[in-house]
Amino acid sequence: MFKNPSFLFDIVCTVVWLFLAIHYARKGFLASVVQLAGNFISLAGARAFSGWAADRVFEDFLAVGFRDQIAASIASGGAVDLSGIATRYAGFLPEAFRQSIVDACERSIMALLSDNAVVLADAIVQKVLAPLLTPVISLVLFFVAFALLRMLVSLLVTVLGLVNKLPVLGTVNRWLGLSMGGLASLLDIYLVLCVLWAVIVITGGNLTVLNDTVMSGSLYYKVFNWFNPFL
Repeated sequence: MFKNPSFLFDIVCTVVWLFLAIHYARKGFLASVVQLAGNFISLAGARAFSGWAADRVFEDFLAVGFRDQIAASIASGGAVDLSGIATRYAGFLPEAFRQSIVDACERSIMALLSDNAVVLADAIVQKVLAPLLTPVISLVLFFVAFALLRMLVSLLVTVLGLVNKLPVLGTVNRWLGLSMGGLASLLDIYLVLCVLWAVIVITGGNLTVLNDTVMSGSLYYKVFNWFNPFL
């Protein structure tokens, strides 16, 4: 049992959860409430922002360059190798993921072979490269946005923690903070699971101790998959 990575992972998550719950409780009820609300707003805000911004980043900063390069290659007589294009521009992603996008788009792309190079290049960018790279951009933007929002929350929590220094009210504030601290710390565990899921996806499940097969035995990971914000 103790040699099972998923079981050990659950133990670590539980220990971290209890530690963070006590940590937030010491800050008091008011600070813990703000921490809980702030964590939730940070997660929701980061997810909404990353989903919207990823498309804009790809279209405004990447699509034009990809389109020009692919069109130039086609115009010069280069073969339309969708697998090769996917490997060239998104080779860091798992092969199975790249191939699934290529296979899904191959028929519609090949139907455009009779059109000019610019039209074909645009179709390749939108139907092959966009589905490959937009999710990666979204993941990066999600964690950046979350980190920035959490910084703002932490500043407010620090200020509210000063309530603990007040007589009587401070004691009550600390005791009530335990329950809120437990909930706030669960969102921290949730963020860790988001990171682990991202690593599993990006590595294609090729890591020995970190893949869907290994993590399927984890209670925390099972619950996370019910509320995965990226699916």
